[in-house]
Amino acid sequence: MNSLWPVMAGMAPCLLALYYGQWQARGLRARCVQLQAALAAQRDTEMRLDFIAHHDSLTGLPNRLQLQLQLEHGIAYARRHDSLLAVLFVDIDYFKTINDTLGHDAGDQVLVQFAQRLRQCVREVDTVARQGGDEFIVLLTELHNGADAQQVAEKIMRTIAEPFTINDAPLEVAASIGVAVYPDDDEDIEALIEKADLAMYAAKQRGNGASQRFLPSMQAKAYSRLILEAALRHALEHNEFILTYQPRLDLKAQQITGVKALLRWQHPELGVVMPLDFLPVLEQSALILPVGAWVMSTAVAQVRRWQEQGHALTVAVHLSARQFFNKDIVQALASILDKAGVAGSCIELEIAEAMLIDKSQHVEDILQQFNRLGVRIAISDFGTGYASLGYLRRFSVDVVKIDKTFVDDLSRDEAMVRSIIEAAHAQNMQVIAAGVETGAQLAQLSAMGCDEVFGFYISAAVSPEELEALLAVRQQRVALLTS
Repeated sequence: MNSLWPVMAGMAPCLLALYYGQWQARGLRARCVQLQAALAAQRDTEMRLDFIAHHDSLTGLPNRLQLQLQLEHGIAYARRHDSLLAVLFVDIDYFKTINDTLGHDAGDQVLVQFAQRLRQCVREVDTVARQGGDEFIVLLTELHNGADAQQVAEKIMRTIAEPFTINDAPLEVAASIGVAVYPDDDEDIEALIEKADLAMYAAKQRGNGASQRFLPSMQAKAYSRLILEAALRHALEHNEFILTYQPRLDLKAQQITGVKALLRWQHPELGVVMPLDFLPVLEQSALILPVGAWVMSTAVAQVRRWQEQGHALTVAVHLSARQFFNKDIVQALASILDKAGVAGSCIELEIAEAMLIDKSQHVEDILQQFNRLGVRIAISDFGTGYASLGYLRRFSVDVVKIDKTFVDDLSRDEAMVRSIIEAAHAQNMQVIAAGVETGAQLAQLSAMGCDEVFGFYISAAVSPEELEALLAVRQQRVALLTS
C-alpha cells in the first residue's frame, strides 16, 4: 500500500491539470455559445434595421430606397438580356377624401389592403413599392413588349374595383395608373418614373379607375399645366377673378327668382378668360379650395347687397368633388353666411351626379349637415350619370337640373325630359332646365311643368350691375301690365 502513495502523488498534478483543462474548456464553450447568441442577435438586429431602412412600416412594401436599388438591378438585367422593363405609377383616387371622412385609421386600412392587392397582381420577379402617401410604384421586369405592362395595369384596376372592407363596411376604391417602359420611353431611371407620373395624371383626367401609357405630348401639357397653375395662383393673389350671374326664370311666376354664379378670369392681357380654359386645371389642383372659398364668400356677399336693394334671389354655386369632401366645407359656409347675415335658404349648392355614386354614405352625411344650415342642394347634370331619381330619394336633394344635352334633343324626343320632370315632382323635387336657347324649347318646358330655366334665350351671364338693370326693366314691365 505504501508503494502506491508515490504513484498517486505523482498522478495528482496530472489529474488536477486535466480537471482544470476540462473546466477551462467548459467555460470556453459557454463563452462561445454566448458569443454565437450575441452574434445571432446582432445579425437579427442588423437585418431588422436593414428591413426598416428599405421597407415601408405600414404596408411592409419596399420603400423608395429599395425601389431605387431594384430599378438599377432591373435596368441592368434589361440591358444584358435585351428585354423591357415597365414602371407603373399607381395613385389611389380621392384618398384624401377617405382620410377626411372616415379618419386616418380607415385610410391606413385602405393602404394596407391596397398594397396586398397590388402584390397579388404581379409575379415574384416584379416589385411593388410604396412611393409615399397614396402613391405606389410597380416595377415589371423581363417583359417582351410594352403591351404586357398595359395588361398588368388592367388586371390591377379589375382587382382594385372589388369593394374593400373597412371597419366591417364595404368601400369602393379606384386608382389611376400611368405606364412608362424602358428603353422605349426613356433610359434614365428618374425620367422613367417622372414619365409614368405624367401618364398617371393623364389617366386621372379620363376619370376614376383609368390607366394610360406615356406619350411625348404629355410633357408639353404638363409644362403648360404648371404655367397655368402659377398664373391662376397669381390671379387669386391679385384679385383677377370675377363672378358673373346667369338669371334663372321661374316659368310660373315669369320672374327672375335666382341666378347661377359663374367664375371668370379677368386676365390683364388676355381679357376675360372663360372657365373651359382654366377650370379643369383649377379643380385638379389645391388652388380650388381657396378659389372656391372666394367664390362662396363673394356670392353670399352679393346676395346680401341684392337683399338690401329689395331683390330676393337664390344664388347657385357649383362645388367640385375636392371642395365638397373637404372636411371644413360645412363649417366654412356656415361662417360665411353668419358673417354676411344671409339665410342658408338663399344659397343653392350644385354637385355632380357622379359624386353620389362614388361616396354615397359620406355624401349623405355631408348633405344632411348642409340641410341643417337650410342650404338647397341641386344635382347639376342629372341624366348624364347612373343615378336614378329613386336613388336620389335617400339624399337631401331639393333640385334636379336637367342637362343641356337633353334640352337640345327636345325637338326630336321629349320623353326623357318629361319623365324626369314628372318623377322629380312626385318626390317633391324642383326641376330646372339648363341651356335653353330657343323660344320653342322654353314653350315645351313650360308645357311639361318645368319649374325654372336658364340659358342664352333668357340671358347670358352678366355682371351684378347688368343683372340689377335687367331686374329693373322686368319690374317696369310688370308694373305697366298691372296698372
